[in-house]
Amino acid sequence: MLRLFCVALSLLVIAAPASAEMAVSPSLPLVLVNDSNDVISETQNTPRQNRPVRPQRYICVIDQSGSIGGGGQVSCPANPGRVGGRCRCSNVTGSGTLLTY
Repeated sequence: MLRLFCVALSLLVIAAPASAEMAVSPSLPLVLVNDSNDVISETQNTPRQNRPVRPQRYICVIDQSGSIGGGGQVSCPANPGRVGGRCRCSNVTGSGTLLTY
């Protein structure tokens, strides 16, 4: 009886790693951990298909440091254009720089 138990146990030990390798599914993400405990997941490199792309948003930023009322910046929504180019805001004196966010 003991001999049969030892044979069954040794077969189980030999067969367990082989069945564990077969159980790995290709649909599961691969996760790698390096020495500095940074985790790299396979799903981080795949394109995001479910999230829509947010449209580019433009703002005009006018520096008010030269004005009489004090310093600071004024910003307003702007039409698409060349980023870094000149733009204008309504009801504000001067021109500003077109930025995106």
